Amino acid sequence: MSGAEPVVSRGFKVGVWRAYMEVHNEVLSAIERELAQRHRLSVSEFDVLVNIPLDGTRLKDLKQRVVLTQSAISRLFDRLAERGLVFRSPLAEDQRGAVVKLTEEGRKVLRAAVRTNTEVVERTFAGKLSTEELRALHGIVTRLKGTDAPDA
Repeated sequence: MSGAEPVVSRGFKVGVWRAYMEVHNEVLSAIERELAQRHRLSVSEFDVLVNIPLDGTRLKDLKQRVVLTQSAISRLFDRLAERGLVFRSPLAEDQRGAVVKLTEEGRKVLRAAVRTNTEVVERTFAGKLSTEELRALHGIVTRLKGTDAPDA
């Protein structure tokens, strides 16, 4: 008997990808629903809030952290500012630039939303897997991304 791995059909490969996408969609839908119900936040708004460091960041640098266009980030940021969750401070050295920061209310909403996100991920995804399965999946996803993700 040879030590070679058995051949996997293209149909099986596509089926695995399809199942992965379906799981992703189910978990993301649950996150969207609970963030909206509990915190009146969209996933994109949550993504922006979670990617603003405590000491703030330039709006243009925020684009590097989230998957939205610069104009979409600006509009979304304006909505978050109207809710009192974020604010801009002009930069003395750059008249067109600004540092964006979370307000105290923004930090409070973010902390609660992070807990909600964690609860949903645990309930709909991670809690259904063993530690061994999570570690294996971590290794696989890290390899696919081509990055070194933090260890568990």
